[in-house]
Amino acid sequence: MDLFEVFLKPGVTNKPVLSDEVMRETGAQIMTPAQAEFVGLEGIPPDPQGRERRLVACRRADRRLIQTRLESNEAVSGFRLHELPDG
Repeated sequence: MDLFEVFLKPGVTNKPVLSDEVMRETGAQIMTPAQAEFVGLEGIPPDPQGRERRLVACRRADRRLIQTRLESNEAVSGFRLHELPDG
């Protein structure tokens, strides 16, 4: 599984990170860091710059599609990819 750590531009926290269509097509899940911790995803440290973040969990096969959508989203200021062990 891959986990995108997505940094949002200030003031746009209500804009979607991914469209409903991409969510349905890929089964990706978007969550806040608190939600991720609640479901057992640990080890993502707080952002030292205090930026608003969302975490996007997806299958490795969908990595490129998710990356392309994040790159073209005006609400996203940047992102980091974390490869999580399968299992």
